[in-house]
Amino acid sequence: MEREGLESLPMYPEGRDCRCPTTRRLIDIFDPIQRHEIHQTGQAPTVMVTKLTALRRRLLRLLGIPASSYGQ
Repeated sequence: MEREGLESLPMYPEGRDCRCPTTRRLIDIFDPIQRHEIHQTGQAPTVMVTKLTALRRRLLRLLGIPASSYGQ
């Protein structure tokens, strides 16, 4: 956050600002994400992943994790 010049992020319920995020808070934010694979005979599996919110995408960027690889 410091590198990006951010004082806070809306990481608490109701979008309240968080100035010092903890690992627990990050886990809580990403916990609702689901990934499902549907397998059908003779077809490649269909993968469905919960759509990332703007906050989750921003957090991944700050963590250096490409959003495109999330849930793969």
